[in-house]
Amino acid sequence: MTRESDKLAQLERIARIKAERELKRFAAFSLHMKQTQSHAEAMRTALDQSYRSGAPLSVAEARIANAQAGRSARELRQAEAEVARMQPRFEAARRDAAREFGRAEVLLNLSEQRRADEKAPKY
Repeated sequence: MTRESDKLAQLERIARIKAERELKRFAAFSLHMKQTQSHAEAMRTALDQSYRSGAPLSVAEARIANAQAGRSARELRQAEAEVARMQPRFEAARRDAAREFGRAEVLLNLSEQRRADEKAPKY
C-alpha cells in the first residue's frame, strides 16, 4: 500500500522539475530583458552625448552630428518599444516561476508534515 506521504513526495518531485524548468526559462528571459534594457541605455547615452557636445562644428560636421543623433534617437525609440513589448511576458514568466516554486515548496511541506504524522504514535 502506498502511503499518502509517498504520493505527496512524488508530486513534490514532479513540481520541483516543473519549477526548475520555469526558473530556467525565467532566467533566460531575464538575461534577454537585461540585455535589451542595457542596449536602450546605451542608445540613451549616445543620444545624450551627441547633444552635449560643445565644440563648434562646421556645416558638414553639424549635418553628420545631426544624422548620428537622429539614428541614435530612432534606435532608442526601437529599443524602448522592444522593452515595453517584452515587459508583460517578462512579468508573466516571473509569476509562473514563482507559482511553480511555491507549489513545490507547499508539496514538500505537506509531504514532511504527513510523514511526521504517520511516524507519530497513534493512541
